[in-house]
Amino acid sequence: MRGSPTTTSTRTRARDVDRSDTCAVLDSALSDGQITVDEHANRTAAAMTATTLGQLDLLVRDLQKATLRNAVAKARRLDKIWYLAVASAVFAGLIGFLTLSADDSPSPSPPAAAEPVEPLAPIVSSTLNTVTASGIGEFITRYSAKYGTTMIDSANFYDGHASVSRAAAISPNLEEDIDFRGGFTTSEGSTSRLASTTTFDLATVDIDKLAGYLAGASTNLNVPDAEITHISMSSSSQDPRISIYASNDLGASGSMELTPDGRPIRLAPFTPR
Repeated sequence: MRGSPTTTSTRTRARDVDRSDTCAVLDSALSDGQITVDEHANRTAAAMTATTLGQLDLLVRDLQKATLRNAVAKARRLDKIWYLAVASAVFAGLIGFLTLSADDSPSPSPPAAAEPVEPLAPIVSSTLNTVTASGIGEFITRYSAKYGTTMIDSANFYDGHASVSRAAAISPNLEEDIDFRGGFTTSEGSTSRLASTTTFDLATVDIDKLAGYLAGASTNLNVPDAEITHISMSSSSQDPRISIYASNDLGASGSMELTPDGRPIRLAPFTPR
């Protein structure tokens, strides 16, 4: 009997059919606009090399299910029906008024046809999920376009927002903090910064390899159903490094460190007590 990711362990070995099914889900998510082309490429590549059901589950867990999409479509249909009903009532009232006042008006001209009112376009948030490789890649692109550089002192990435510390634009002896929530906001004021501070170049981050580490976090860190909670990038007094932190709802957590180009430095998996 065929098993499924919902009834077996996340460490169960994946089959070719499981990888193929996951790719099909990603294809559907791309076609209906849930993920970008880059996200689709990264997730599909990770799916093709996944070895466990847990790794495959992480690639599609944040995607909407068909039932939710159907509910949204139904709500939109109801909105449209309500709008047409109101418009019809208003139009009927207008015709009745013109009919009653016809005796007092010698030659009333026919009412002009009302222009159709288009429903308001949905508001689309520009917030990125910056604990994914594709989200971090897009963040780097926007940061470079905004400031004309990819150099920072440190950065911390969370789901939906990120923070950056860097040399202030007015002087390398001052440090400024930048908050990112779909757009960049520089905090007021600045603090002292040593001229010898080691910087980190965001352009050196290998996004494809980072995607692989994030997809394999559940297995590599021995944290079933792991969620990436925090990613940091910095140099400090050490070499440039990326730190990845993951945990699950049962309290298991682990972390790993790697170089920007994807070489592992340290692995701290969860160890049950």
